[in-house]
Order: sequence, then C-alpha cells, then structure tokens
Amino acid sequence: MNVRSVGTGSVAPETTLPATQPDRRAQRRAARRAENRTDILDAAERVFGEHGVSDGSLRQIAHLSGFSPAAIYLFFENKQHLLAETLARREGELVVALRTVAESDLSPFDKLHHIVDVGVAFFEAHPDFRRLVRRVTGGAVVGSALAGDAGDADRQFMEAMTLLAGIIAAGQEAGEIRAGDAYAMAHLFSVLISEHVLLGAGGEPGVGILTPEQFHGLVDGALRHPR
Repeated sequence: MNVRSVGTGSVAPETTLPATQPDRRAQRRAARRAENRTDILDAAERVFGEHGVSDGSLRQIAHLSGFSPAAIYLFFENKQHLLAETLARREGELVVALRTVAESDLSPFDKLHHIVDVGVAFFEAHPDFRRLVRRVTGGAVVGSALAGDAGDADRQFMEAMTLLAGIIAAGQEAGEIRAGDAYAMAHLFSVLISEHVLLGAGGEPGVGILTPEQFHGLVDGALRHPR
C-alpha cells in the first residue's frame, strides 16, 4: 500500500490496483463456445457416420446438435471444413494415445501389442467415428475432404508414423523386431490395425474378423525377429 499527501500534510491510503484478473464472462463465453463446437462435432460424427458424407446434411447436423443451420457457419466455413475438423479431432486423440504408449516403460514389442489394444478400444468407444472412417476410406472422399486442412492432417500422420517408427527401430536394436525400413514397417503396421478395426466391424458378406488373440498372433508373426 502506498500513501500520498492530501491537503495540509494529511495522508490517505492509495490503493494499488490489483493485477488484471481474467475476464470471467469472457472465460464463460469461451467455455460455452467450446461446448457448442463439441456438440456440433459430435452431431457431425453421427450424421456422417450413419448417412455418409454426401447424404449427411448440415440441416441434419444442426437438428441433432440443437442449432440452426446458419449457426453452424459461426463455427465452420462449410461442410468440407466441418468434415475435416470432425476427423481431425479424433485423429488428434489417437496420436495422444499413441504418444503415451511410446513414452511408457514397456519393451518395444509390448508397445506394439499395446497399441493394437488401444486402437481397438478407441474405436469401440467411438462407434460413430468408426463408421465415419469406414465410409471415408471406402471411397475417394479423403483427399478432397481434407484438402482445406491438409497441413494438420499431414502433421498428425507424420507424428504417428514417427512414433511408430521409433518404437520399431528400438525393437530392431534390441533384437526383438525383424530388420527392415522402420518407416515402411510402421506404415504397414498401421494399415494392419486399420483393416482389423474397421473392415471387420462392418459385417459385410465375405469380410470376417480375427479374434484379439489371432490378430496379436498375426502381428507377432509378421514383426518378431526370426530366431
């Protein structure tokens, strides 16, 4: 507290203004906006998953999320942008989960097996996203849909491949994993998981599904260093 002179020598306290406090109203507005955006992304994930990208409409997404179609444009530029953000949200969550496994104390080979379990559990927890990914990867939508956000998509993909390649390279150095280009093997490993998680879940005629034990055995046979 400072003092300053007032009148004929009398003093009065001068209150030092406190440091600027965060605007609580602005914080509440930001929290509501984030919540509203999440509600729209959840609705888009369901609508695109159930009806596909072409047939899923912004009107359906607006109705499910409780917004007007015009309000969606306050958050997303267009349908393509909304699709890209819907995919990027879960893809980012998957990269975080992958990074957690990569930084764990498990052996390299155990990390790969754990990543299989994490991937399966993730898509089981987000069935709408699994249906959406199956629809998107089943056609020619991915390139055009993500064109507006290719930078983020590329960064997420490269981070995932770098994490996997690092695990594989460590396993090769430890004599656990067979020789081969680590990035090529990381890509093939990711494709194996995607096929296992996505294709077998659709129930199409002629497409089966391996049990967890059978799939882990396949991964083990494909990657373990031959003795």
